[in-house]
Amino acid sequence: MTHKERMLSVLYEKEIPDKVPHGDVTVDPKIAEGIFGDRIPEEKGNFLVYWMTESFSDRFFERHSKLREFLGFDFAHVFPREPLTRMGETDEGYPIIKDVWGGKVIAAPHSTEELEPPVADITRAEEYQFPSVDDFSFDNLERWVNETDLFTVCQLDTGFFKIYLLVGFNEYMSYIYDYPDKLKLLMDRLADLQIDIAKEAVKRGADCIWLANDFAFNQGPFISPEILWEFDFQYEKRIVDEVHKLGVPVVLHTCGNQTLTLDMIADLGVDALHAMQPSAGNDIREIKKRYGKKFSLIGNVDISRLMPFGTPWEVDQTVKAMIQDVGRGGGFVLTTCNGIMEDVPVTNAITMHLACEKYGRYPL
Repeated sequence: MTHKERMLSVLYEKEIPDKVPHGDVTVDPKIAEGIFGDRIPEEKGNFLVYWMTESFSDRFFERHSKLREFLGFDFAHVFPREPLTRMGETDEGYPIIKDVWGGKVIAAPHSTEELEPPVADITRAEEYQFPSVDDFSFDNLERWVNETDLFTVCQLDTGFFKIYLLVGFNEYMSYIYDYPDKLKLLMDRLADLQIDIAKEAVKRGADCIWLANDFAFNQGPFISPEILWEFDFQYEKRIVDEVHKLGVPVVLHTCGNQTLTLDMIADLGVDALHAMQPSAGNDIREIKKRYGKKFSLIGNVDISRLMPFGTPWEVDQTVKAMIQDVGRGGGFVLTTCNGIMEDVPVTNAITMHLACEKYGRYPL
C-alpha cells in the first residue's frame, strides 16, 4: 500500500491495511538535530510559529521531509499559513506580532503570550471582521502535496478553542451567560470561514481536514457537554458535513479527558479522534471497544512520562502492547498524543516509530 492508501484504509475503515500507519503532528528541531547532526537557522526561535506562519525554505522543507522519511511517517501535518506582521519587540528581544485574526502576541522561543485579543468588546461582535480565505497562504501545503507521497493533513483551529482565543478564556466563560447570542454569532461566522478554508485546502490537494479544538482539561470538558454542543459542536457538525461533501475525511484533535464527550464526538460524524492523552485519564482500549466502529483512533502514546523519561525498552514494549490491543482489526494510527517535543530523547523518538514498523505488520 502507499501512504495515502494506508491512511485512507484506516480513516474510512474499508479494509485492514498492510501495516499500522504512523506519524506525528510535529517533530521538534532537536530531533532533527540529533538525527542529522546540525541545526539550521530556520529551526531557531519559536519553531511552531515558523511552521504555522512562514513559507518553508528549500533547505527546511528538504530536511523535514527527510526526517519524516527516516522515521517512516505515513502523513504530513501542515497548516494553512497565516502571515504575520511584526509590530515591535519586548525588552528581552522577543518579537511582538499581529496575526491575520487581529490579535497581538509575544512569540517567545517556546511559547506565545497574548497581549490583545482580536475581539476586545463582545457587545460589538457583529463588527468584527474575520479574515478571508485570501488572507491565508497554502504554499507549504502544496509542497507536501506535490513534492512528497505522504498523506497530507491540513489543520484548522476551530470551535471553543478558536473562539476563546478571539475573546479571551475567562471572558468566554462569562459570555456564555451574559452574551450567548454574540458568541453564537462568532461561532457561526467562524464555521463559514473554515468551510471556505477547507474547500481551498482540498482544492490545493489536502487529503484530510484536521479540526483542532482543545475544549477539555485533565478532568473533563471546560464547560458541560450540553453547553458545549450548543455553543460549539452544532457548528462543528456543519463543518464536518461540508468537508465530507468534498470527498475527504475529517479528524478531530482535542486534548484533555474525553469521557463525557465521546458520544457527542461520535454524533459529529468525524472519521477519527486524535490525542486521547493517557495522562488525562483516557483509556484507548476502552474507547476502541466502545467506539471503534464509529470512528478511528489516532494517537495515545504518552508525552508526559513515557516519551521524555522512559527507556527505549519501555517505549518499545508500550508500542507493542498498544498495537496488539488497539491495532487489531484496523482503525488505528500510531502517534504521540500531541507531537514529539524537545524533551524527548532522539533514541525514544526513533524507537517509537521503529517499534511500529516492527510490530505493526498485519496480521497482528
